[in-house]
Amino acid sequence: MSTNPTTVPSPPVLPRHELYVPGYALPKLGMALLGLVILGSSLEKLGPLAMLAATGGSTRAEAVRIIRTDAAGQETIYTTDAEVLTATKSVEESRDRESVFWLEYRFTTADMQAVETRAPFGQMVKPLQPLRDSDGLPSTIKVWYDVSNPKYIALPGLFGTWFMPGMLALFGGMGTFMGFMLLWYAKKPIEMPDLSRSHGEQDAGKAKA
Repeated sequence: MSTNPTTVPSPPVLPRHELYVPGYALPKLGMALLGLVILGSSLEKLGPLAMLAATGGSTRAEAVRIIRTDAAGQETIYTTDAEVLTATKSVEESRDRESVFWLEYRFTTADMQAVETRAPFGQMVKPLQPLRDSDGLPSTIKVWYDVSNPKYIALPGLFGTWFMPGMLALFGGMGTFMGFMLLWYAKKPIEMPDLSRSHGEQDAGKAKA
């Protein structure tokens, strides 16, 4: 009767480690600086908006007329929604992508000064809002205005006021954060396993033998 000696399994061979330095510090610094430039561009718009919110006046303005500008810079004035509807249909049918509709507003400041001014941005195809609401009354909108120059206004309730500076701030902030984070780790050694003798390669070598 024969007996087999108990085979003691050999401990697994732990992979060797080597130090890896990511490097590329200059490109990562460039990414961070580009993010700062984009972020600064957003502040060019967000800064005045924040200033109006903090120190400016706030009121509701009444839409009094709509101005249509064409590619040649000529202006057409509309004072009724029927005229505006005809104009927008004409723009749609002719596929006109050069005309821009601008709202002009009227409001009274806190010191009882009457002001008429144009919206800070226009819109193609159709105006930002009609001249009359569903009840037939003049349509209104919330405005922020500069106390020293009431003709300078912002429309905080409209998406277009925040979209472009908001997107610039988002991408600029992300680029700056990622660039500086990558730069911070650019010269920090990282331990990485040496996989040159991985299990798969060992098995392949044994099969060939």
